[in-house]
Amino acid sequence: MSTKRVILANDSRLLREMLHRVISKAGGLEVVQEISDHNELPAAIEQFSPKWIIVSSPINHGRYSWIDACMAQYPSVQFVLLSPGNRSIKMKYHTSYEDITNFSLKDFIHVLEKDIQHTQ
Repeated sequence: MSTKRVILANDSRLLREMLHRVISKAGGLEVVQEISDHNELPAAIEQFSPKWIIVSSPINHGRYSWIDACMAQYPSVQFVLLSPGNRSIKMKYHTSYEDITNFSLKDFIHVLEKDIQHTQ
C-alpha cells in the first residue's frame, strides 16, 4: 500500500494539531506539511505532491475564493473543505463536489485511507 500525502491548510493551530494526530494514526496516510497561511499552499503542493489537502473554510466561501483558484490550478489533488461547527464537509474530486453531512471522524479517515472516488 502506498502512503498518501496530506497537507493541512488551516488557520487554527489547534485544528491542525488535532487532525495531524488523527491522520498519523491512520494507515497509509502521512501529513507532510501544515500551513496556516493559504498563500503558502501552492509552494507546498509543488514541493510535496499531496493526494489530499484539508482546509477549514466557512460554507460560504466569500473571501475564501482562493480555494477555488487553487483547486483549478491543481486538478489532480483532492480537497476536503471542513465546515466548522455544522458537522459537514465538502469534498472535491477532480472537477466535481460532493457535500456530506453528519460525517463522523471515523468516516472521514476511511475516505482518506481508502481513497474513495466520487461516483455520479
